[in-house]
Amino acid sequence: MYIMNAAGLTDTGRIRKNNEDNFFVDIPLLIVADGMGGAVGGEIASSIAVKTISENLKDISYTTDSEAVETVKQAIIKADIDIKEQTRLNPDLKGMGTTIVTALHFDTRVILANIGDSRAYLITGTFKATEPSPVNAQSVTDSFAKTAVLEAIDLDGEKPVRGSISRITEDHSVVMELVRSGTIEEHDIRTHPLRNRITKCAGSTNNNEPDIFWQDINDGDMLVMCSDGLWEMVHEDIIFAIATSSKNLEEVCKRLIDAANDAGGADNITVVTAQFMKE
Repeated sequence: MYIMNAAGLTDTGRIRKNNEDNFFVDIPLLIVADGMGGAVGGEIASSIAVKTISENLKDISYTTDSEAVETVKQAIIKADIDIKEQTRLNPDLKGMGTTIVTALHFDTRVILANIGDSRAYLITGTFKATEPSPVNAQSVTDSFAKTAVLEAIDLDGEKPVRGSISRITEDHSVVMELVRSGTIEEHDIRTHPLRNRITKCAGSTNNNEPDIFWQDINDGDMLVMCSDGLWEMVHEDIIFAIATSSKNLEEVCKRLIDAANDAGGADNITVVTAQFMKE
């Protein structure tokens, strides 16, 4: 059995006037939603998503893998329906939508779902491990996430922390499609002129079924979920270094947001972190 501790934080950033992100932390459920639609539309869309998903998943108990997948999928589809209904009732909100990434902890695994370009990363080796923890991610869809093995400084002055950071989710975006087609490299995403064009979001008229993943967890593993306001500003090696050198999860969130703002804070920034410990 593994217990989960979690924390979350959001920030408007240095450029935007209002914060269209929302998040939810109530163990075992985590949600990050990044709204869009101008004025108040994005904030409303992300708020609806968090409210609907949390209400539909708050009392879930594990039965079978297939039922868990279906329940999570339907919660996100319901959020999509609720956002569209709000748009129907208020035409001034036309065009609003939101990305979603959610995680639900079941014992030795986490089920994750995403739509849009908000991300979830798995970080291993956060307790002075000499070798990376084994990672076994099962995906209901294909994932092209890459893994980097890195070393961070141990603040206690002991041996370096050795571990890995891997992106679990796959962005639904124009630039990620270009990566998959071989047109651009993944490191080009952050500077590409089409980097903010997403191909799926809750509230849009396209196919809005989420990708769903099962992720095995090990003692000390950490989950970092975030809006693009973090990962566009802060590279994975810095995310890893901050996560593995912070005193607690609240500090991880604050330092990651500070790093994004120090890099320009071009968008709203939301971070939710969780760590899994063996009982």
